Amino acid sequence: MSNVKQENIDRWSGFADIYANSRPVPPQIVTKSILMYLPSLPQSVVDLGSGTGLSAAIWKDTAQNVIGVEPNDDMRKVAERNAAGNITYQKGVSNQTGLPANSADVVTISQAFHWMDIPSTLDEVFRILKPGGVLAIYDCDWPPSIDWVVEQEYYALQRKCDRINFAQATHAVRNDKSAYVKQLNAFGKFRFVKEIVCHSVESCTPERMIGIALSQGAVQDALKAGAPVQGDIDAFCGVVNERCGASFDIILSYRLRLAVK
Repeated sequence: MSNVKQENIDRWSGFADIYANSRPVPPQIVTKSILMYLPSLPQSVVDLGSGTGLSAAIWKDTAQNVIGVEPNDDMRKVAERNAAGNITYQKGVSNQTGLPANSADVVTISQAFHWMDIPSTLDEVFRILKPGGVLAIYDCDWPPSIDWVVEQEYYALQRKCDRINFAQATHAVRNDKSAYVKQLNAFGKFRFVKEIVCHSVESCTPERMIGIALSQGAVQDALKAGAPVQGDIDAFCGVVNERCGASFDIILSYRLRLAVK
C-alpha cells in the first residue's frame, strides 16, 4: 500500500458500532447537489473510505450500483452487515481501488479525505471516473451547533486528545481540510471545481451527542494509549446532560467540494 499511513487505518479499529450509531447520515442535499452536475442518474457510485456505510447507503435508491472501498476491517464489517442489495463493500485503499478505469459516474469521499494521500488518491479517482463524472469530497464541521458551553467542552476534550496523540512516537496524520479546493485546482485535470456549503437540522439525544465525541479518532486513540482522559470525557458528559434536554435539535454544517472530470 504505497503512500498509505497504517496508523490512519488502524485508528478506526474498536469503535465501529459507536461510529455507526452516533455519526450523521449525510443529508439529502448532498446527493441532490451532486446530481445537479451529472447529465443523468448515476449507474455506478464509488464511496472511498466508506467506513460503516453511512455515506454509501444514501445512494441505494439513486444509483444502480454502489461500491464502498474501506481498508479498516472493523468498519467494513459493520457496513456489510447493514448493506442494501445494490451496495457492496470491498477492502482497499483510496489510491489503489482495483476498480476498472472509466467505470464510475460518481466518486464520493465523506469524512475521510483528510486521512488519505492526496496526490495518489486524486490520480486514482481520475482514473476510475468516467468522462463527465463527478468527484465529491465532503465533511461536516465538528462539533455540531448546539450550545456554546457544550461546544467549548467538546473543543477542550479534542485539543487534549490531539496533544496526547501528537506526542506519541507514531500517530495518525491528517490533511488540512481548508486546502481541498486549492489542491483540486492544482491537480490540473478537472474541468470544473466548486465548493458548496449546506446545513442539516437533526434531532439528537444526550447519548448520541456523547457518542459523537467518542466517535472521534483522537479520543479513541488517547483511550487506547492509556492516557488520563476519562475525567475529561466524564466532564463533557456532565455538561451535555446538564445543558441539553432529553431531545434537542443540532445543526450540522457540511462543506462539499465538487470536481468534474
